Amino acid sequence: MREVSVRVFGNRYRAELMGALAAADEQGVCLGDLAAARNAPASVYQAPIRALVEAGLAERLPRTPGERRRWYRRSDNDALWQCLEGLLSCLAEQSVPMRVG
Repeated sequence: MREVSVRVFGNRYRAELMGALAAADEQGVCLGDLAAARNAPASVYQAPIRALVEAGLAERLPRTPGERRRWYRRSDNDALWQCLEGLLSCLAEQSVPMRVG
């Protein structure tokens, strides 16, 4: 999926993050938890989440007092996220051939 993500979205981890946001409940996604589940450093999700927040597709949730983790939630546009979830599912099933030249 990371190879597909870099070719389609310009970032190796953006599709993973979008898939996690699409599947998440109202609590959202913690980048540290996602990173641990995907065996990746949390920092690789910083640029993709920043871009999604700037595009209005995700929002940064306020921290709960005493909580160190940062949570993000998808935007309230359910129709858009259903389309994105379908697109991500299709992309995950496809293999993207390498093109040279």
